[in-house]
Amino acid sequence: MTAPLISTAVVCHEFGPYDVTIPAGRAIAYAEAVGGSESPAYGDTLAPIMVVAAALAVLIEDLGLYSGGLQTIHAGQEVSWARQVRVGERVEAVGRLAANSVRRGNHFATVAVSYTDSDGVEIGTSSTTIIVSGEVSS
Repeated sequence: MTAPLISTAVVCHEFGPYDVTIPAGRAIAYAEAVGGSESPAYGDTLAPIMVVAAALAVLIEDLGLYSGGLQTIHAGQEVSWARQVRVGERVEAVGRLAANSVRRGNHFATVAVSYTDSDGVEIGTSSTTIIVSGEVSS
C-alpha cells in the first residue's frame, strides 16, 4: 500500500486545480437530501458548503486518506464566500497544505482552499482541519 501523502507532504504543498462546478442535477439532489421547511431556498444559486464539499472530496483522495487502516476526524471547517455561486457556474478550487504536524502519533493537518470563477476572481475560501490516526509515522 502506498503511504498517504499526508505523511510526506510539506506545508505549502498545492493541490489541484480542481473543477468543482456543481451541475443542476447535483444541486437538485442536494436540495432534496437536506430539504424541508427549515432548508433555505437558494433558487438558482448554491449553498456554499456544496462547493466546499466537492473540493474536499477530491482533496481527501489526493491526500491519500482513503488508505486502509486510517481513521480521519473532520476537526474544523471555516468558510468565507464573497458572493453567491450560480448552479452550473464554473468554479475552480486550489488547495494548499497550511499545517501538518504529528502529535502522539496523530497527524493534524489544515488545508486552505481558494475558489475562483471563470474570470480567475477569488469568490471564496475555506480552511479544513483534520486529524488522521492509524498510520505509522516516519
